[in-house]
Amino acid sequence: MTGKQEKDNVEAKKLHILAEVVAGGIGSLPCTVFYDASTPFMRKTIPLLFLLLPLTGACKKDTPAATIDFGPGEGIFYRDRQNYPMGKGDASDWVSDGQWQAQEKSLFSLDVPVNLDGPQAGGISYLSYFPNPVAPGGKGNFNLGNSLHGATANLIWVNKNYKIISNRKFPIAAGSGLVVQDSFPESTFPREHKYRLYYVLYKPDGTLVYKGHGDVFVHQQ
Repeated sequence: MTGKQEKDNVEAKKLHILAEVVAGGIGSLPCTVFYDASTPFMRKTIPLLFLLLPLTGACKKDTPAATIDFGPGEGIFYRDRQNYPMGKGDASDWVSDGQWQAQEKSLFSLDVPVNLDGPQAGGISYLSYFPNPVAPGGKGNFNLGNSLHGATANLIWVNKNYKIISNRKFPIAAGSGLVVQDSFPESTFPREHKYRLYYVLYKPDGTLVYKGHGDVFVHQQ
């Protein structure tokens, strides 16, 4: 092998590394690769690679997953097994929410068109969740007081990254309430983590009655 062929082989190997970086094939390599631009071989091929850079996104970075801000402290409203409040809690839980982020609205696939940022008819006497914290492998209760409106309640549990754990719907008659008991198996709700319940109540004609969220801590006390 001649000296020129050996040099071309070395430059070809460098070119191969550069091409893999451009194609995103070696995510751990830096986006700067040193090469000798003095050889005819590299002078002909390097411009082509740089033309491909905008198309391949060689230096793109992974977008971190969205994470729920559960609020100050443990971010929950404390209640005992008899549904009595225990000290101060997160005042933003188990009430009516204002405008939601697009990611929150995308959780819901309702059977009629509902404007989730529209006005709420209201008429819910109270909301609570007990006990909170809930024991690992235990049970908790979503408690919705009397509603002035007949509606469907869509309840969606998510983890801290907005991944849906369960999605259920329940009918509510006008003047009635709703109590839903949840199980917290550790295979689905690992201990020492917080989870969020989103709720939307809506009429058959698409009227938004009520929407909001509440957080629950699965914790061994």
